[in-house]
This record gives sequence, C-alpha cells and structure tokens, in this order.
Amino acid sequence: MLKRIKIEKLFDLFDYTIELKEEGITILTGPNGYGKTTILKILDALASKNGFFFIRLLFKEIIFEFSGREVVTLEKKGANEVLIKIDGKSYGRSIVFNKGKVSEFLRHNPFIREVGDDRWLDRRTDSFYDTEALLQNVLPNFQEFSDSLLPIKLPGIPRVPSVYFIREQRLLRPVQAGRRRDIYQKGHMDEEIPNVFCKTIEEYAKELRGTIKETLARSSEITQELDSSFPRRLFDQQEEISSSDFNRRFGRVKDIQNALGKYGLSDIKEDSHPTYKQENAKALCVYIDDIEKKLAVFAGFLDKLKTFTDILNERRFTFKRIDISKDDGFKFSTEHGKPLALGDLSSGEQQEVVLLYELLFKVQPGTLVLIDEPEISLHVAWQKQFLDDLFKIVELQKVSVIIATHSPQIISDHWDLTIDLEEISRCSSI
Repeated sequence: MLKRIKIEKLFDLFDYTIELKEEGITILTGPNGYGKTTILKILDALASKNGFFFIRLLFKEIIFEFSGREVVTLEKKGANEVLIKIDGKSYGRSIVFNKGKVSEFLRHNPFIREVGDDRWLDRRTDSFYDTEALLQNVLPNFQEFSDSLLPIKLPGIPRVPSVYFIREQRLLRPVQAGRRRDIYQKGHMDEEIPNVFCKTIEEYAKELRGTIKETLARSSEITQELDSSFPRRLFDQQEEISSSDFNRRFGRVKDIQNALGKYGLSDIKEDSHPTYKQENAKALCVYIDDIEKKLAVFAGFLDKLKTFTDILNERRFTFKRIDISKDDGFKFSTEHGKPLALGDLSSGEQQEVVLLYELLFKVQPGTLVLIDEPEISLHVAWQKQFLDDLFKIVELQKVSVIIATHSPQIISDHWDLTIDLEEISRCSSI
C-alpha cells in the first residue's frame, strides 16, 4: 500500500511531501498551477508503467514509499532519461526516450500518419493519439522498439498500487471508430477524421445490463447444478440443523429475496417460511444450504445496487428516481412515474450517476482511486454530501481515495483530510 509521495522540483518549482491519510481518503487542495491533477497523473503513470509521462514531466526526483518499507525512486537525468531506483539502489535500467529510433519507426511504418501538431492517426483502427498515447499504446506492439522507452518494469515491487483514475472529463468517452476503408479508397486521408464519442451514462447503463445478465446466468447454472443433485444429497445427508440456526439463516435468505424482487432481478415470489420440525432437520439443512449457495452470487452485487440507488434517490434527485432494470441496466422516471431518457438528465445529474457507478461497479477492492474535481457541475448541497457518501463506498469497496479539488463544499467539515499544496510549498521555501 502506498504511504507517502515525495516530489522534488515539480515544474522546477515545488517540493512536496504528501502523507496519505489513514482514514482512506486524502484531499489535495491548492490554487491552479500547483500540480494537484499532475500528482494524480503521476500515480496513474506509475501504476500503468507509462515511462513516457515521466520523460515529459519536469521534475528532479519522485519517491514513492510503500508499507513494508519498499521505496521506488524516479530521478530525472537530462531531458530524455529517468533513472529508476529501488530501495535506494540503482535498478540497472533507465527510462530512455530515443528520438532517433522513434523517428525511424514512424518513417518506416505505413500504419501511422501525422495529422497535426502532437496528433497521430493509426490507419489500422482509425484511432487518433497524441504523442504520449501513441508511444504508450502503439509502439509496445513492435518488439524492435520496445527497449527504446515504453513501460517501466518494476518486478519485485508487489505493492505498486492498482490505480483507477476518474478524470475531470467524465460525461463523454472516446469510441474506436473502426476501419473506414471507403475513406482510404477515395483518397481522403488528408482530411481530418473526428474522434467518435459516446455518452458515458448510456454506456454504463448497457454495461450494468450486461452485468445483470451475466450474474443471473451464473445463478441459473448454480441452481441447475444443485437441483440435479438434490435427491442424492438429501438421502445422504447426516447433519441436522437446529431451529434457531434455521430461522436465523432463513431470515437472511428472505432479505436477499426481497432485494432481488425490489430490483426486478427475480420473478420468483419470496419463499413462505417452512415450519421447522425436528423430524425434517436433515432435509431442512440441505434446503437452506442450497438456497444460500444459489443466492451467494448476488450478495456483493446487491450491496452495490443498494448504495447506488439509495444515494441517488434519497440524497440527490428530488423530482426523479433511478430504478434497476434487467432490460435497461438502470433507468429514470419523474416523480409521477413518467419515463425519462438518460439524456434528459442535467449535466450535474449525469456527473453524479457516472461518478457513483465508477466507484461502485468499475473499481476493484484494494485499488487506489484518483478523483479529479468531483465538484464539477454538482449543486452545492450535493458537494457537501459527497464525502459522507464516499466514506460508505470506501468501506464497502475496500479502496483508498485521493481527491484533487478546489471546492470547500466538497471538503465540508473534513479539513483534517486535506493537504494544502500552497501551504507545503510556502513552508518548504522558508
């Protein structure tokens, strides 16, 4: 787990020591230009092994300290080299940007075309890249250039965090355009071909629909497997279950069944409570074991759905509500029940849905989540509620979070979680 970041001469100006908060949420504040977003990008680049980012970044040294006392140091050596150190010792390999080899690659590669200032087109996929993305996403596929820059490889450092970066631009997502052979054939390669974007909220609704479908399919497989072997296991059962244990476990089963019905994920009516009889104790033991196994696939998923819908319906939307749907993933309606298109939501409402969805359904346990300006388009009242909701998500998802924000409303009464970059800079210059 990452504990501390030390940066010397960021932008050739700032020296920072940033201690991550034990509460699991660290908030970076400060005026524009002090590097809040850049610090998030530094962590993202470390996790994604994006060497070119550190080549382009202006700094002297960055030290990452992890629990377990592992220390990774990146030291800038001139304009085109970064030295890697592990626990203070040279790693034996630098990140080197070899301009000559990159130029040679571009001159001899028919698939890459320069279409503007810091803009490249990959003709195979019609995808556009800036130089950083080109070097990170395209060149690694060509073995002869893989040693000239590209990923930072850090074997033996198991605690480099898994990072999920929720960026400032959240409402639109780039979509790969696919091959456009007709454009090539007509000789229009010199014309600008725009990137294709989709609305994030629509993509996430489709994604949740797919997740629901997959979860129901897994549940069905488990049910079929258990039902097919039920008679044999019933006859072979030796262990009995007590009345109190059965009632306790069946109470939890009923809660899950009720939740499945609430979210429209089950057409099966709630089981009536079987009457416990001692002579049926063995059969009831098999019965309750099977139900729990059938429903186990929904346990964590239902917690996420509940948090997602409760936050939006109880604390965010006043005249609208969100509902979970097998057919739509999630959908919205007015307070009078009239359906709303996803695009009918305001930008602030879409920001809230997208942000919550990513935190709950796209982030894995143990991840370091980076959130850039969560306050964008959010009403002041929503901003004030944000951290309280985030604490619930941190506990549910078992993640840690670093936030970059300008908003005192986001911070609310949690100033103990803030790190003021302007104050650190002022103190370090004394």
